[in-house]
Amino acid sequence: MSVARAGARPQGADARAEAESEPDGGALTGVTAIVGICAGIVAILLTVAVPGHWPALVGALLIACVPPGAAVMCWIDSEFGIVQAGLTLVLSLSITAIAGAVMIWLNAWHPKALFALTLVSVLSCAARLWRRGFPPLAWSADSLGGGLWGRSAPLVGGLALWAFGLSQMRRTSIGPYGLLASANIWFLLGLALLVGGGLIEVLRRTPRAWLLVTYLAALIVMINAAVPILYEVPEYAWVYKHVGIIELFGHYGHIINSSDIYEEWPAMFASVASVSGLAKVGPLNFVAWAPLAFELADALLLLGIFRMLAVNRRAAYVGVFLYEGLIAWNGQDYISPQAFGYLLWLGIASIIVRWLLMPGPAPVQRRGIVSRLRGRMLARMPDPPTASSGERWLACALILVIYFAIVAAHQLTPYMVLLGVGALVILGLLWRGWQFLAVLIIVAVGYLAPRYGLAAQFGGLFSGGNALQNASGKGVDALGAPEKFTAEFVHVLAVAMWLLALAAVARNWRTPGRVAIAGLLAFSPFVIVLVQSYGGEAIYRVYLFSAPWCAILIADALIELRSIAWRRLLVTGVCTVVLAAGIEGLFGLVGADAFTPQEVTASLWLYSHAPRGSVLALAADNFPMLEVADWQSFNEQVLPSDPMEGVDWLNEGNVTAVDQWLASFGNKNDYVVLSNSMKNYDSYFGGPIGYSQMVSNVAHAPGWSVVYRNADTTIYRVQAS
Repeated sequence: MSVARAGARPQGADARAEAESEPDGGALTGVTAIVGICAGIVAILLTVAVPGHWPALVGALLIACVPPGAAVMCWIDSEFGIVQAGLTLVLSLSITAIAGAVMIWLNAWHPKALFALTLVSVLSCAARLWRRGFPPLAWSADSLGGGLWGRSAPLVGGLALWAFGLSQMRRTSIGPYGLLASANIWFLLGLALLVGGGLIEVLRRTPRAWLLVTYLAALIVMINAAVPILYEVPEYAWVYKHVGIIELFGHYGHIINSSDIYEEWPAMFASVASVSGLAKVGPLNFVAWAPLAFELADALLLLGIFRMLAVNRRAAYVGVFLYEGLIAWNGQDYISPQAFGYLLWLGIASIIVRWLLMPGPAPVQRRGIVSRLRGRMLARMPDPPTASSGERWLACALILVIYFAIVAAHQLTPYMVLLGVGALVILGLLWRGWQFLAVLIIVAVGYLAPRYGLAAQFGGLFSGGNALQNASGKGVDALGAPEKFTAEFVHVLAVAMWLLALAAVARNWRTPGRVAIAGLLAFSPFVIVLVQSYGGEAIYRVYLFSAPWCAILIADALIELRSIAWRRLLVTGVCTVVLAAGIEGLFGLVGADAFTPQEVTASLWLYSHAPRGSVLALAADNFPMLEVADWQSFNEQVLPSDPMEGVDWLNEGNVTAVDQWLASFGNKNDYVVLSNSMKNYDSYFGGPIGYSQMVSNVAHAPGWSVVYRNADTTIYRVQAS
C-alpha cells in the first residue's frame, strides 16, 4: 500500500485501470472558496427567506456541513479533489460541534450564532478569491467517456426496480428473517442489477471515476434508505434517548443533570440541536436518515484515503464496495456520538495520510535490533506525499481541532484514535510522532479526568484483562432460529474479513512496507479488548475501526492478481458475498428493531398527558421512549422479566405480581405500555416471560384502564388499590 503518486507500480498492475487524472491541485482551493461562498449564501436564504420548515432544514444542514470547513480548506491544497471535499465536511462538522458544545457549557444557547459563523466563513472564502483570483474551470462532455447510456443503464434500471419494489412492500410483510428475506423480486433485482453494474464498471479496461462514485452512492442509498422509507421513524429503541438529549439541549440550552454521561459529552448532541433550532424542525423529523448521511460521508472520506493508499485506483473503489458490505450489519451509524466520532476519525486519517506520513528508514549497515525489526517491517514502503514543515504544522493544528470535537462527543472513540495514531508513531511513520501523540493524550485525559466517574458506567478506561470476555460481544443463546441465522452470518463475515486481511498482509511478506500502514490501522484496534468491554460493545467498535483498512488490504490483493480472469472472478465473487452477508445482517432484525409512526405518536401522547413523576413502565425494552426534552421528569422503568437483559425474576402473566412491583415505586397512578414492537420482540427473542399472557390478562384486570390506544400501542393506567 502506498500513496499513488509516489509509489512505484507493482508488476502486474493494469495501467489501464487508471481512470481520469487528478484535477489540478492549484484549482482546488479556488473551487473550495467558490463552493463555500455559494453554500453560505444559499443556506442563509433557505433558512430565513424561503417559507417552510424543510427548506430551512436544508439550509441549516448546509451551514453545518460546508462553510466553516470551506473557510479553512480554501487556503489548504490537498491536491486530491475528493480529499478536499471530505476534509471540508469534517472540519465544518467539527467547528459546528465545538461551537454548540461551548454554547452549552457557557449557558449561552443561541443557534442563530451559526449565521455569524457562516458570515465569517464566506468572508474567508472571498478573501481567498480576492488574493489569488478565480480558478480556471474547464469541463467537457468528452470527460464522460464513451458508451455513457449503456454503462449507466444498470444504475438507472437498478434504482428504478429497487424503488418500485420498495413501494410495493408493507411493514406487516416483514417476516422473522428480516427485510431482505421478505423483499419482493423487484427489490432484489434492482439491488442485484446495481451491484452487478458497479462491479462491471470497476472491472472495465477504462473505468469512469464519476460513474463509479455514482454507483457507490446509489448502493449506499439502497442499503440505508429502505428502512427510513418503510418505517418513517428512527430505528432502534436507544436512538430515542439520543433524540431526548438533543431536545433537552435545544429546549434548556445547558446541562441539566451533570451525572448524566450523555450530557457531559455534548458535542454531537449540541451540533444537531443547533441545526434543529436554526431550522425549527424537531430532530424526530429527520434523524431516521442519519445512517444514510453518515454512510455517504464515511464513503467520501474513505474513497479519498483509499485513493492515497492504493497503488491502483481500481482497488480504491473495490475497497469501498467491500467496506459497505463489511460494516452494513454493524449498526453503528445511527444518530449517535460514536458514529459522529468515527466520521471525524476518518478525517484525521485523511490528514495523516496526506501530510504527516514519513518515509521508511534508509538501509544502513549497523543498527540495533529494534531498528532492524522496524526496517524489516517497512521494507519497500513507497515514499509518502511531500509536505513542507509549515503544511505539517498546519495539519497537526487541524487534527487537534477535529480531535477535540471527538473528545467532547464520545467516551471511547478518542482512545480508538490514539491506538491507530500510536501504532504509526511506534514504527516512526508520523512526523513529530511522539510529541504529537503526547498532545493528543493530554487532550483526551484532560477532558476525561473530571468526568471519569461517569465514564466508569461503561467500565472506565479499564474493565479487566479478560480479552476473550471483552471480545465476546452479546451472545446468541437466547435467540430463535432466524436470529441465530443472522447472527452467525455476521460472525462468519467478521472472521472472514480478518482472515482475508491477514492473508493480504502475508502475501506481501517480502515487501511488508507496502501494507504496513493499512495493516497497522487494521489490527491496532484489537488492543482495546485487552482492557475494555464497553458494556459488551467494545468488539463492535473494534470491528468498525478495523473494517476500512481490512477492506483496502483485501481489495488491493484482489486487484493485483496477475490473471485478469481470476481477478474478475474473485472481485465479483468476494464483493457479492460480502454485500449479501452484510445486508442480511443489517436487515435481519428489522422486524424486531424498527417502530411505526403510531408507536412514536403514542409515546409522545404519554409524555404530554402523564403527570410529572409518573412511572412509565414498559412490558419490554423495545419501545420509543425518552425522546422529549423533559424526559428526566418521569420515572421510566422496564418490567424485570427479560432474559435478554439478564433480569427475569418477574412473570408478566401474573398481574398480581406486576401490581406489587408497580406499587413498590410508591406512586398512585402508574402507566404500562404494550405495543406491536413488544409483540415482535417477544416473538423474536422469546421474552419477556409471560408477555402474551399479560396482554390477555390485563384487559380485564382490576385497577387497569385503557387511557390511550391506536393501531400499534395500548397504554394502561394502573391505579393502586
